[in-house]
Amino acid sequence: MYAVEVRNLTKKFGKRVIFEQEDLQIEEGKLTAITGPSGCGKSTLLNIIGALEDYDGGSIRIFGREVPKPGSRKATLLRRNTVNYLFQSFALVSDMTVCENLLLAMHFVGISRREKEKRISRVLESVGLGKMKNAVVNTLSGGEQQRVALARTLLKPGKLLLADEPTGALDEAAAYQAFSLLKELCRQYRKTVVMVTHSRELASMADRVIELA
Repeated sequence: MYAVEVRNLTKKFGKRVIFEQEDLQIEEGKLTAITGPSGCGKSTLLNIIGALEDYDGGSIRIFGREVPKPGSRKATLLRRNTVNYLFQSFALVSDMTVCENLLLAMHFVGISRREKEKRISRVLESVGLGKMKNAVVNTLSGGEQQRVALARTLLKPGKLLLADEPTGALDEAAAYQAFSLLKELCRQYRKTVVMVTHSRELASMADRVIELA
């Protein structure tokens, strides 16, 4: 089974055609990089796959199931239980601690707070932030904040991770380290990753590269 199947996708913005009869498949358990020039629809494709944005024709399936219409309750449940996001901006609450941010992400996970904190401690160790659990986010470096954002995706139940320029705010060395960690941990936690990037160097480290025109 493919993690993602896109069939005959058509998407327009006014008269501008972004996708026309586009097909692609994403293998389960792999890290796939999507590259291409600005404006070719990379982020739009991620938003469509994640039921954040509608499209004009075709079909999208995630793990064999049709992606629901954006704005519907089914779309909300999909993003809660199946699809996770990793953004360039990290999307962390800056005046809260690392632990508080991660507890927010686990709000709908049906286990006790004590068990949640145990899991948080384990995942923070795996991303190299074992001693940062009680640090306030705005005291962390960009690379450390990216690791917190990665920890958040690992703590959520979703099997599919959509990453939109996740290293775009980092310098070259930090970006390389973050990407290497992302690849290693997603294999360890059995996540499928679809990552948009402008960096051909980082894309070349993925299991597969899809280049949009």
